[in-house]
Amino acid sequence: MRPVAHPRRGPSRAASSRHALGAVVVGDPVPIGIPALFIAAQLSRDRSAAQVLSGNKGLLAEYAGAQGYPCRWGQLIEIQLGRFVLWRVVPVVMWDRRLGRRAGSQLLIDELLTLVQPGIHRTLRPHLPPGLLLTGCQGARRRSPHALFALLLADPSANSAVRQWLATPFLTALLPPRLMSVECRVEEVLRTGTP
Repeated sequence: MRPVAHPRRGPSRAASSRHALGAVVVGDPVPIGIPALFIAAQLSRDRSAAQVLSGNKGLLAEYAGAQGYPCRWGQLIEIQLGRFVLWRVVPVVMWDRRLGRRAGSQLLIDELLTLVQPGIHRTLRPHLPPGLLLTGCQGARRRSPHALFALLLADPSANSAVRQWLATPFLTALLPPRLMSVECRVEEVLRTGTP
């Protein structure tokens, strides 16, 4: 009798989540790529590949050298700005779940995010630790159009405390209900056509 090869399984989602949380705490980001659905979403709206990828506003510019932490809900992208650190919250999975619904909409992902960003400041700001600022909710003018919002470490001496806060409670308790709320608002916009 020949032995049967069993498929090797990767780490469980729970183990991957724990690894990402630990990596956030110690500041050990990994390279992050452009989600294929972001490219496909723009190409499906009659934009050329050159428009999607080129210039200061294209996906290549947004993801140039991107590093961060893959999470169950998407990407937490980390950018070093000298002594400061910026974390961008990019909810990729939400768009994957809305793929069929978005097919009938003329709105791009970044346009939908602009419509559903109001309320992030009000609900998240009271929970921020000292030294951390909420940013990236500037509507259509934002530099990272696929990020829901960003968090800026404005006080480098708070780095360790902020990283611990990001791992828990932010990623584990504060962010999930906010993403669910945003996803409900996206669903409503797609269903009714109005924000």
